[in-house]
Amino acid sequence: MMGKMGKMMAPAGSGAAAMAAPAPEIGAAAAGIAGTAAPAAMGGCMAAGCGAGGAAKTPIYPSLMTLPALTTEKRAEIEALANHQLSKGLAQLASSYEALNQATQASDHAAMQQAVGLMREALGEVGAGIAAQRVLTEGKSPRNLALDWFKREMNLASPIVTGASHTSAGVKVFHLTTMLLLIAFALAMVILSVLKMRRAAALFGRLEGGPDGSPPGSSPPPAGAPGPTPPPTPPAAGAPPPATQDAAAASLARRPPAFVAAPEVQSAFVVPDAPVAAAPLTAKWRGQLRVGSVIIETPSVKTLRLLPSSGAGRLPFTFLPGQFLNVSLWIGGAKMNRSYSISSSPTQRGFVDLTVRREPRGAVSRHVDDVLKVGDVIEAGGPVGRFTFTGAEASSIVLIAGGVGITPMMSIARFLTERAWTGDIFFLYACRSPADFIFAKDLAELQRFNSKLHVTVTMERPEGTDWQGPRGRITRELLTQTVPDLTSRRIHLCGPPVMMDAIKTLLAEMGVPPKQVKTEDFGSAAPTPAAAGTSARLMAPATGPRVSFAKSNKSSNSRSGQTVLELSEELGIGIEFSCRVGTCGVCKVTMRSGEVEMAVEDALDTDDKAKGVILACQAKPKAEIVVEA
Repeated sequence: MMGKMGKMMAPAGSGAAAMAAPAPEIGAAAAGIAGTAAPAAMGGCMAAGCGAGGAAKTPIYPSLMTLPALTTEKRAEIEALANHQLSKGLAQLASSYEALNQATQASDHAAMQQAVGLMREALGEVGAGIAAQRVLTEGKSPRNLALDWFKREMNLASPIVTGASHTSAGVKVFHLTTMLLLIAFALAMVILSVLKMRRAAALFGRLEGGPDGSPPGSSPPPAGAPGPTPPPTPPAAGAPPPATQDAAAASLARRPPAFVAAPEVQSAFVVPDAPVAAAPLTAKWRGQLRVGSVIIETPSVKTLRLLPSSGAGRLPFTFLPGQFLNVSLWIGGAKMNRSYSISSSPTQRGFVDLTVRREPRGAVSRHVDDVLKVGDVIEAGGPVGRFTFTGAEASSIVLIAGGVGITPMMSIARFLTERAWTGDIFFLYACRSPADFIFAKDLAELQRFNSKLHVTVTMERPEGTDWQGPRGRITRELLTQTVPDLTSRRIHLCGPPVMMDAIKTLLAEMGVPPKQVKTEDFGSAAPTPAAAGTSARLMAPATGPRVSFAKSNKSSNSRSGQTVLELSEELGIGIEFSCRVGTCGVCKVTMRSGEVEMAVEDALDTDDKAKGVILACQAKPKAEIVVEA
């Protein structure tokens, strides 16, 4: 038995003969205590190689076998070293706990593992100090103490305790401090684990969305707003009360800064929990919005961050990613209407972003660029448009944009990222030069948060810059290289008309079914009749069905293929319009009698059609009609 015990307690690499050597001085034994990296049953090390560090130093228990008794001098020496060991170990344990806490918050697993290793070393230091204190406090001879340790390690019968029993009266302050610190550490780890589980559960709850497929964070129109108000939906289990959601939306403080180009405004990168009513698809809301900030995207593009007219709180409407607002501005005494796509995500309930490019001959865009400032109030209506995607329509999406056509695509990409949508998003963008790259930082930040977002940007004129990416226009080769299985995916396309026509032709040649391609195209204001006197249509004889404008008391025969809006412009009726392609709904008028044909009816809902409402920009008379204008 003693031979086996000698092998068990010999320092690593020394062999069994090491125990036959003369006993080292107690100072060396105490130094062995200081070098032990991890406790063995809180009573020291079996061999020198124990602990995380594996330091090859002489532990105390084998040395105690040859010590007959502790002298006063040796006792004082061990006590000093033990106190130093405990202080060092406790300090290291506290610092490593702080490091683990910081690494956990940052989700840095490598740093977490390193901090745990430091904790093990610190516990070894504390254990070694405690082992030395046992020599001083248990009242046994060194030989008996070593024999007790050996029996515990060999799972032998419990030793017969001789001498004074160890009671609570013998527990010193450092014992209590050590135990309390270890208990506090264990409780902290349990709390961190529970918090992480709750965060994960909340995230899965948010990914569920509303029961009607509505975007997260949307809310029904306020009381008194035009249009039907759906019945309130009871909040989901565990959802925060409305006051909490309002505070979160108003603070705009938790989304990564790069998602918001303006440094003075931070938007919340959170998804409110309560299920809500679906966003309206037609222009039902009309009111005022206040300019909260103006964000410079490129030398020719600005983003207007619009807030509720009161300057705070929730927006008085909801929208779907890809929709737009109709904006009315008074310029030079005349009211002008324009439609601008929303570039922000529907989850941001405290503001809405409109991104506008300055057109050299655009009266409204030049007014926005030159005149509009923070604090100004503008009229707006909507939201409208069916160029929407929420993730429920397909398992993946291809977003192809050119120039300022990136605006609705950003709303879609932001929304899908904030919802943690699991489908692939292929984002292809073509622009003139790096200086014209709208939302460059925002796209990079979205990529950092969303591994499913695959962005490809090509520059038509990168000469003189350090651009290293693709060059030229979007080609068949670029599409094939960047989008696998293109023909099976849903595609959204928005950009200059020439680019869109070319891409649609290219997609058709590649075998993409037309029903999978969704486009967004805003027409431009038609020239006045005087300026368009050479137009073939205006030169045609007015032999078509007669159109009567009841309120203006004017009437005229129409020309072949002429719309009600075009005829109203000839007669100076003044029907308001914006997009001229049937999506904004600004040119809605009521038809009292007659029949028309319309190629596009996107801005009309079932209620409009039941009341005889038509889109003047699309309506072509098939028989004599009377309209309220």
